[in-house]
Amino acid sequence: MMIHFDWIEWLGYLASVVVLISLTMASIVKLRWINLIGALMFSIYGVLIDSVPVALLNLGIVFINLYYLFRHYRAKERFVPVEADLHSELFDYFLKLNHSEIERIVPIDSLKRCRSAVWLMHENTIAGMMAGERVDDILEIKLDYAVAEYRDYRLGAYFFVDHPEFFKARGIKKIYAHAKDDRYRRYLQKMGFRPLDDEETTWVKALD
Repeated sequence: MMIHFDWIEWLGYLASVVVLISLTMASIVKLRWINLIGALMFSIYGVLIDSVPVALLNLGIVFINLYYLFRHYRAKERFVPVEADLHSELFDYFLKLNHSEIERIVPIDSLKRCRSAVWLMHENTIAGMMAGERVDDILEIKLDYAVAEYRDYRLGAYFFVDHPEFFKARGIKKIYAHAKDDRYRRYLQKMGFRPLDDEETTWVKALD
């Protein structure tokens, strides 16, 4: 007995799964990209089953996603560093919300001993935190943390790539960071850091 494989029907199932996955994204940019792909698949599915409403509705969703993605990439976002007190109620609350993730990056006791820390603000929202130790003109980053909504490299790119004067104005000429996993290594590479050892655990960025 031969099993008939209806690939058009499975395209509809796959499109549904892609749209569902898009709704689990914390980052609005990732949500829109994945949702765009799902809507495009649904639009093709609508054409294949001769359903004009399905095709047109989802084509409209594709263009809506494209519009907002275009606005996002054209927008000149501005992040602002604000000095952070690691012994404040605000930090304790931030730590409570993100404790498990931060603990995987740096031990909390070690973090609280950092003498240099800033909140990374986007409008009225805390987008992340950067903390470290400074010796002369060298900064060793202990924590470079972005909340889920800002994990699309734009926060790091703003300071490390587009606005290195944030560091230069503070007399910093070289930045060290420590990578514990492949994801952070890829991030550091995109930010212009270079590995110092074969194991690629310690990375450095020299500020020209």
